[in-house]
Amino acid sequence: MKNSPIRKILLLFIGMALLSSIALPQHSVGGRSQAEESGGQSKQGMNVLVFTKTVGFYHDSKPNAIKAFYEIAHENKWQITFTEDSTMFSEKELSKYNVIVFLLTTGNNLLNDEEKTALQTYVENGGGFVGVHSATDTEYKWPWYERLVGAHFLGHPPVHEGKLIIEKRNHPATKCFGADTMKWKDEFYSFDRNPRKNGNMEVLVSIDEKSYNIDENLWFKNVNIVMGDHPLIWCQHIGRGRSFLTSLGHTAELYDNDMFRKHLTGAMMWAAGKAD
Repeated sequence: MKNSPIRKILLLFIGMALLSSIALPQHSVGGRSQAEESGGQSKQGMNVLVFTKTVGFYHDSKPNAIKAFYEIAHENKWQITFTEDSTMFSEKELSKYNVIVFLLTTGNNLLNDEEKTALQTYVENGGGFVGVHSATDTEYKWPWYERLVGAHFLGHPPVHEGKLIIEKRNHPATKCFGADTMKWKDEFYSFDRNPRKNGNMEVLVSIDEKSYNIDENLWFKNVNIVMGDHPLIWCQHIGRGRSFLTSLGHTAELYDNDMFRKHLTGAMMWAAGKAD
């Protein structure tokens, strides 16, 4: 068990509890709720795999993000597994899950070639994928992954408050916003391409670049992060599967925000084909 996926998952839960000062229920195994242990399951029961591996920038919000996903799953009586172990990406293992979440992942070569093939096969044959925030700062050298997430991270100014434009209010992941526009404080990513130009993409939320200081480019010198038309959240069908990307979610406080949690819940349910 020294390097097994189960040990890594359990250690991750222990670390989450210590970092977040929460007590996990004794009946939880990989996030499994008591109702599921006894054979019960909610109407929208799901099994979720959350991949949190980073080889690039590490987000300090990760422990709180993991805590939020655990609590979302427990509230909805879903099974949930957290791992940084890429060996779980096999066709046999992935077939157990309704949706795979890349949560605050960063860097290249998180998966080897066989594991990449397993993820591609999973999605294109009907699986669901959700990328959160820096999922676009991941796997720059893998063309299929670029297609999966729709664009790659280019840069950002510091955390600002800006005006979100909710373009599709009836999507399961955007109903929570409850307005055509709203103020939102976050780290707003710019991308190497505009996902809207991909006819397969449905842009759900964009940002008014005039509502925040996008020119405050402190860290990405000689990189133009002004996009003009600036999508932040989008989704697509890819093969028989579904892919959802939200670039929101930089700060730890957001993962305690009920509206953001509803956004993430809707994203997972849509990607899993449980809501439209």
